[in-house]
Amino acid sequence: MSAEDLNPEEQWPLPPAWMWDCAECVRRYEAMKHVQAVIAGLTAEDPGVDWDVTDSIVGTQISLSRHLADAHREALPDWDPACPACAGHRAGVAKTGERSPDLLPGAVMAAAEHRARHLFAPPRIVGLM
Repeated sequence: MSAEDLNPEEQWPLPPAWMWDCAECVRRYEAMKHVQAVIAGLTAEDPGVDWDVTDSIVGTQISLSRHLADAHREALPDWDPACPACAGHRAGVAKTGERSPDLLPGAVMAAAEHRARHLFAPPRIVGLM
């Protein structure tokens, strides 16, 4: 299989250069990629696996996106007009305003975390959260 055979929706993007200047971004990104490699190598014959959410693929993606939303919000990409999840988050933020008391702080963080995932996850995965 060559790179041309891969669906663009499934390709992992190369994170932006500024992420490599942040030790915490690097640590969390490497943890995410390590867990992906470990889980990809598991087979049905392997003994039980500890499925602690912080050690899961999803958990490490959430950890990285939370860090990006907290520490690098100004560097996050804008809303992607082709992404249905962005449209939903954007509509919620636009309707009430990002600083509005009507919008729960968790909803603002979830929207920022979603935008952060566009930096490091394939489009098909970004849309899941």
